[in-house]
Amino acid sequence: MAIPIILRFWLLLIFMIPSILSSIFCLYYFLVDRTLRKALNNHVIIFILFLCLMYNITDIIWLIHYFRTSSSLSSTRIFCLIWVYSDYASYVSISCLTAWASVERHILIFHQNLIATQTKRFLFHYLPLIIFSAYPFIYYIVIFFILPCKTVPDYTMPRCGLVNCVYENASIGLWDGLANNIIPSFIIVIFSLALIGRVWYNKYRMGQRFQWRNYKKLTVQLLSISVLYSAFLFPPMLLYTAYSAGLSYDVGAEFYSSSLFFSYFVTLLIPCVCTVSLPELRTKLYKVTRMYRRAIPVISMRMLPISRLGDGRTARVAPALS
Repeated sequence: MAIPIILRFWLLLIFMIPSILSSIFCLYYFLVDRTLRKALNNHVIIFILFLCLMYNITDIIWLIHYFRTSSSLSSTRIFCLIWVYSDYASYVSISCLTAWASVERHILIFHQNLIATQTKRFLFHYLPLIIFSAYPFIYYIVIFFILPCKTVPDYTMPRCGLVNCVYENASIGLWDGLANNIIPSFIIVIFSLALIGRVWYNKYRMGQRFQWRNYKKLTVQLLSISVLYSAFLFPPMLLYTAYSAGLSYDVGAEFYSSSLFFSYFVTLLIPCVCTVSLPELRTKLYKVTRMYRRAIPVISMRMLPISRLGDGRTARVAPALS
């Protein structure tokens, strides 16, 4: 069953606010705290959180406006191009970085010799971060702003219908679907499951030789995000793969449309998941909430003795700050 427009509006609006606050909270402590900032396993998370924040304050907000009014925020072609560009570039970059994080966790836990020197650290850590962050933004600049697009903007459609620019050329559409969507989704799921298997094997078969405490945080950090992809993005990507292989588009059409909508919750929930899955951030969040509660004065009602005022009025109860 299709999800009503008004329900889509409220779902995105309700989840967007805590998502943005969580993004700002996480990024602040990741960048300010020197220990968190220098940890190699946090670098890809910082990139992902920043892109999630940018995606939520642009594409999600514009989409919320569309679901409220059934029209684009601005009826100009340039705005529609910026909208569809920010959507595709940011989301694909987040997916590619998460796929890389799924691979990199194996390096950080089981192949630390690959990051033992400065040169190796650049090749196997920093260079992939740069490539997977920059590639989607460069690729979609070419697609939406350089290559000609015959699609006429329809301001009553999400992103004005300009997503069709990606698929006007069959080869480009095939590359976009395969390399930018299907492969990252499968990498996230496969390498996350492989990580669980390798960690389990080393923990229970090797005993004390495997220091689980040292790697628990790395594993939980990745798996928390991977679960979101497995739940919200992997199902539509399975159908998309089947469609690409020749399955009729009539099969599971409504489910495919609804599952694509729920894929937005990947970027909405990643900041919240990061906040609760990392012990350092949980501790800082607890301290912040305690300070906030102390800063709010508590209003209590104190019973005062009944006293007769000069004009015959009676005072009984008065609020007091404590």
